[in-house]
Amino acid sequence: MSGTPAGFDNDLFDGIAQMLADASIGQYSSDTSYADDATAITMQKLPATPDNAIAITPYPVSDDPTLSDSVVGIQVRTRTGGMDPRTTNELAGSVFNQLQGLRNTTLSSGVRIVLCERRSGALNGQDDVSRWERVDNYYATVWRPSAHRE
Repeated sequence: MSGTPAGFDNDLFDGIAQMLADASIGQYSSDTSYADDATAITMQKLPATPDNAIAITPYPVSDDPTLSDSVVGIQVRTRTGGMDPRTTNELAGSVFNQLQGLRNTTLSSGVRIVLCERRSGALNGQDDVSRWERVDNYYATVWRPSAHRE
């Protein structure tokens, strides 16, 4: 954990990735090496391998100008190999079960989530090698102090 406002997005990613790994939804490795049969948890980009993967991208939504309250979007892209798109829905459902309604929780990285809720999602079809992809967007209200906010 960087513990600095500049490292907030990285800390949020690390905390969510570790939470999903602890729930046995995927494998999170800081050196980004994954076995072919693993479900990789990565930041922002789905890797070429393994076939099963979760990419997490934090993005800003809104910030209170005086209080330390912020809303951060968390885009979760899921992908699975095989011909059945239901496996991607199942993987996305496992992530949903961990994030939807998460409240008053401090992640292992130190980021405090006040409330997390899914706002949208869509099946993205298949990639160039026929793996199914899906995207879900969550909004997390977080406590994010900064120099000019209480």
